[in-house]
Amino acid sequence: MMPRVIERLIHKIEDDVQKFSKDNETIASQTNMLALNATIEAARSGEAGRGFIVVANEVKSLAKQAKENSDKFKSLIINRIQYGINVTEKMVQQVEGGRLTDMAQTLVQIIVRNLYERTADCRWWATDEAFWKCLEDPTPANREHATKRLGVINKFYGVYMNLVLADVEGNVLAISRPDLFPGAMAANVKREHWFFEAMKTHSGADYIVDDIHNSAIHNGNPTAVYSAAVRRGGEMQGQALGVLGVFFDWGPQSHVICCNEPTLTDEEKTRSRVLLLDGKLRIIQSSDGQGIYTPFDLDTGGQQHGSYYDAQGNIVAFARTIGYEEYDGLGWYGVVVQKPVSQAEIEKKLVDDGI
Repeated sequence: MMPRVIERLIHKIEDDVQKFSKDNETIASQTNMLALNATIEAARSGEAGRGFIVVANEVKSLAKQAKENSDKFKSLIINRIQYGINVTEKMVQQVEGGRLTDMAQTLVQIIVRNLYERTADCRWWATDEAFWKCLEDPTPANREHATKRLGVINKFYGVYMNLVLADVEGNVLAISRPDLFPGAMAANVKREHWFFEAMKTHSGADYIVDDIHNSAIHNGNPTAVYSAAVRRGGEMQGQALGVLGVFFDWGPQSHVICCNEPTLTDEEKTRSRVLLLDGKLRIIQSSDGQGIYTPFDLDTGGQQHGSYYDAQGNIVAFARTIGYEEYDGLGWYGVVVQKPVSQAEIEKKLVDDGI
């Protein structure tokens, strides 16, 4: 708030200078009129009024000097004040925009670094003996063992909604949470992007990531799916026997990023909106829960990060992820949209401070 208070204070100083300058002009004009009237009366008085003419002329000269000084003062000070206003307006955008841009960068990096870990999880878990043996020989015992193994992993990695193991035909053989998602056990996922693209990969080093979406086999809950082919013998170049899909619990995890992580005051939160956008500039999470999966009109101006004022006068700060390690972050953005402090609040602050 303080940069805007300073901006408003300079505007008030400008208003005060204009007012006092106008008052001085009025006084000079009235003094000049008084001198003129005195000159006329002195002329009517003849010889007796000659001394008054000298005084009247002197008063008239002083009135002229007062007006000239007032005009110079007004021109000089107002120009400097206007310059100060321009500088302050830029300072407000730099201070507010810079802080919010840094915040947007931090938030998108937190989630991207988090998701980088998911790319590692799906690949090394896909080498687990319980999984490739289940796919090689899907006996009830092997499926049960794979289910238990998935459950143990998920227990200690609470960021996941579910872990799903499917064979080459897309038939689900085991999941980590059959108690929560019994319908997933009978599902066929061969038409799912995360499945058929993973089946096309050439090595155990490869992985697939899907767009954020609501998962039909998980009661429509939003998720980020990372997947890798499960290969014979757990070998990097082994034959693809099926796919392991790890379903990141996007809803609560991303909610924390947009609602708990931003370093905003309680007052700022009432006039701010924090968003995560994917590479298509779709809203994939927002602090107000509105507009999910709809496009956001972000004007980057070709920049990776920065800020600008939108048509409503809100400051829009944005930052594109710089990725993490070999994970490029999918071109995601962090965005903070903030309404400016109202003039009423600024005026109240000045009054409270006795200005």
